[in-house]
Amino acid sequence: MTVQELIDHLPPRQDMIRFARYLGSLRRPARAELMMYGIAGALIGAGMALLFAPSRGSDLRQMLGERIEEYWRSANDYAASVSNGHDRPDGH
Repeated sequence: MTVQELIDHLPPRQDMIRFARYLGSLRRPARAELMMYGIAGALIGAGMALLFAPSRGSDLRQMLGERIEEYWRSANDYAASVSNGHDRPDGH
């Protein structure tokens, strides 16, 4: 097929312009929606990693539990330091 044949098979210019305007009018996802998609993707990815992990399930659950506790403790420590006025983003 030649380039001219491809061009001849394109829809009329007005239809292409209308379609481009339609695409431009579509609603863009909000930040919260994008964040939900990201979290859902991370959870799905974590689930897939657990399914295909080379370790035994009990070892993996123990390691994940320890890691979650570690992150939870550090998040609580940071939240406590911020609420006490330390490490505030404004530098005060």
